[in-house]
Amino acid sequence: MNTSNLTPADPLEPLRARTSLPNAVAADWLALGNTLLEHANGDRGQLREAIDALVRAYRLDANCDPRLLHNVAQTAFILRDWPLVESSTALLLARDAGDANALVWRAAAVQERNDFAEAQRLLHEAARAAPGNHIVLHKLALSIKEQGRFGEAEALLRRVLEMTPNNAHALFDLSELEVRAGRYAQGWLDYEARVAFAHDANAAKAALAAISPNWRGESLAGKALVVYGEQGNGDCLWAVRFLPMLAERAQREGGRVVFGYAGPMQHLFERMLPAGITIETSLGTKPDYHCGLMSLPLRLGVNEPSIWGRPYLSADPARIEAWRARVAAAATGGNRKVGIVWNGNPGHIRDGRRSVDADEFARILDVPGVTFFAISPGREQTVGQWRTQNLDVVDLTPQFEAGFDDVAALLVNLDALLTIDSGPAHLAGALGVPTWLMLDHVSAWFWGEETERTPWYQTVDLFRQPSVGAWAPVLDQVRVRLEALAA
Repeated sequence: MNTSNLTPADPLEPLRARTSLPNAVAADWLALGNTLLEHANGDRGQLREAIDALVRAYRLDANCDPRLLHNVAQTAFILRDWPLVESSTALLLARDAGDANALVWRAAAVQERNDFAEAQRLLHEAARAAPGNHIVLHKLALSIKEQGRFGEAEALLRRVLEMTPNNAHALFDLSELEVRAGRYAQGWLDYEARVAFAHDANAAKAALAAISPNWRGESLAGKALVVYGEQGNGDCLWAVRFLPMLAERAQREGGRVVFGYAGPMQHLFERMLPAGITIETSLGTKPDYHCGLMSLPLRLGVNEPSIWGRPYLSADPARIEAWRARVAAAATGGNRKVGIVWNGNPGHIRDGRRSVDADEFARILDVPGVTFFAISPGREQTVGQWRTQNLDVVDLTPQFEAGFDDVAALLVNLDALLTIDSGPAHLAGALGVPTWLMLDHVSAWFWGEETERTPWYQTVDLFRQPSVGAWAPVLDQVRVRLEALAA
């Protein structure tokens, strides 16, 4: 019999069949859960199925496996299922109050609801339970950073690096504190630590690294350099401004630069790039070197941000005209026109802190003389609820046909943008649109510390939370600004 064309048996099929029976026991659910964990390879759907199976096993027989609760808590931590993290770690700590892993997982869960005092207490307990553990100290540093105590956080990160000198994640976290404080030269250098783990999430980086060395500023004479887009849309929008400077250098040295980018802002970028740089959406050029877009400040010696604040992107002229008519038709009378972004991608690790609750945000939407325009697609339900409250909010995003090109054309037809820390903030700043940026207590490093302006964008004003979760003072300040605009 020729078995060469037979596909391997699915190891999960008999386990799922067994747990579907009415007489399935804890051991059946445990076997399914453990096998799912073994084969998940980061797949969140499979991890969710695994944790559901493990919870079923625990409910049937809490003592069926000594590692069961640990596996539940750890998987819940990976999935950011904080209620399950709290319930499972409570059971673990009742068993062993010095369980360092359970203490760390629980600290993350309570920190998510902004209980930093309890999170720190748990992490200090974990440090006592596992003295000299660099992971615990790293978590403690990040918890302290989230409270805006940057000096303490930096000191702890330096201790972590003394213990583990090649710790790329700790060095990366340190770099963000350095750049935030304006120590750019050292900060950009340490920011390169991300290259050690960037291939995990960036296919372009991995493909380029397989065929060319990372560019460290060598001469480009006779060489082709591919710069790849990396990280989020906001990062690309912020860093693309440095490509013309790179093109000038390549031209002086007799080299060539290609921007490897296949994302949603391609046409925006094409309009600002000099003739010396082409965009490739697939790997057509065989590079001599490759470089991440966020490495350009280091390689080009960008250590003085004040000269980089001028606008550098432009919207499509034809789309500007089309959106001018749409905005004029949607705005009430002679009202001022203000774009709004109150929440972001819920999958973003900081979205819970950077976003404003829709009900809380609504209290500034009754300023007379202002028509508000939703900028992010997919918020029709919230806008509909606001409109039933007689709030003058318009959602034209269903008319977006060209992604960021339409967003840009809409923005330049508004008087201002009011936004949380997300991609539209960078886009508006790069376009020169007046922008009021509402920042959570510890925002991204782009926005520095404690200032009301950012040198990176001339038209962006910053409104910072005075403490974790405190949006009310921010919204009070923004309301004053809206009333002044309307007047």
